[in-house]
Amino acid sequence: MTDTDVWDEITADASSFEGLTTEAGSELSDLIRQVSGVGQELSAAETVVSNLKKKRDRYLYNLIPDKMNEVGLQKVEVDGNAVSLATYVQGTMPKDPLQREVALTHLRDIGAGDFIKNVVSVSFGISQDNRARSLYSDLEDAGLYPEDKTWVEPSTLKKLIRERVENNQEIDLEIFKAHIGTVAKIKGK
Repeated sequence: MTDTDVWDEITADASSFEGLTTEAGSELSDLIRQVSGVGQELSAAETVVSNLKKKRDRYLYNLIPDKMNEVGLQKVEVDGNAVSLATYVQGTMPKDPLQREVALTHLRDIGAGDFIKNVVSVSFGISQDNRARSLYSDLEDAGLYPEDKTWVEPSTLKKLIRERVENNQEIDLEIFKAHIGTVAKIKGK
């Protein structure tokens, strides 16, 4: 949301400004500046934490193992800290579809195809709940055991709750642990 979007959301009529005094306007400005400052502090703190994690990892994955290997140690205790070397492995499947297929073919070729998972899914639209349940039942009857995932997208649920509350229509807020309140949304520079 841009700064102009904030003002677009405010309905401008004369009665909206009745309670706005110079003092109240000044206090509001101060609060907005303060939350902006907190946001900047949070961003700086996240950067510090990220840098500290990188620094720690450099010690754990490079400096300490290199030094222990250099002096021929597999285990050592320093100031009550037991340190030992262990092998770690990291890997990910390629995101590129062609490279992913090459990786899957490789796993099959080396006899590791049993580690490949397959999920076949069909998405049903909002008005197709009965059709989905019918297909699920048919698959079970065929001796297949389909996984069932039935959900409402979070953004859709929020919209549904908001619209039903605004229109005084029934919805159990407790079931959804719903909370309705007001939030100030601020987009930085």
